[in-house]
Amino acid sequence: MTAFAVGLVLMMSSCAATPGDEQPAADQYTEAREQFAAMADELHTVIMAIEPTDWRVDQGQYGARPSGCQLGVSADTGYSFTAVRAIELPGRDAGEIAAAASEGFTELGIDAETVQRGSGEAREVTVVGESEAARTVVVIRPVDGRVLVSSETACTAGSSSDILTAMFGEELYPDDVWRRLPATEGPSSVPQFYFPPDGPVYYNEDGTPVQPQPLVTDAPVPPR
Repeated sequence: MTAFAVGLVLMMSSCAATPGDEQPAADQYTEAREQFAAMADELHTVIMAIEPTDWRVDQGQYGARPSGCQLGVSADTGYSFTAVRAIELPGRDAGEIAAAASEGFTELGIDAETVQRGSGEAREVTVVGESEAARTVVVIRPVDGRVLVSSETACTAGSSSDILTAMFGEELYPDDVWRRLPATEGPSSVPQFYFPPDGPVYYNEDGTPVQPQPLVTDAPVPPR
């Protein structure tokens, strides 16, 4: 298994339940799914505005896995979601890419800010947009045409462990859970927040993406 796969499994298995959380598991899962879907829809709109093609899920960060976080200045913990997509667009003007990203944000009703930093090979162009659903950041590196788009939700009270159990349909997380997370996102992709044991796998056992990637156009939902 690759280092990426091992890291992803360890992160999944380390999520602990939030003490004192009294929200019913089913309601918590539904709320978390809605949060993820809102973030994922915004991210999809922005990356497709930049280039309507297949983007890589960078470093396995599909975005559906809840991560532990701290609620404000209190000692209470909760969960949040982070998704990252990447693509190389060599030879394409950075200003053009930034303008396309801004158009995507405008389509979402979000006022985005564009900032340029550095010069020469260190130059970066960043476009940032923030909504109630998420904060999305587009980073463009003109030197190699790399475009990295990340989106993150706010920290929300709840148990990441309970959410993970509902997502993967089992009490324990097998070593191959990471293989069920999509490795790419394209024009026809839909947000997925439930990965049944008999569902498609997106990575080979050696950690390389399955080619071609399974296409899911109707996201599965957990039985109730």
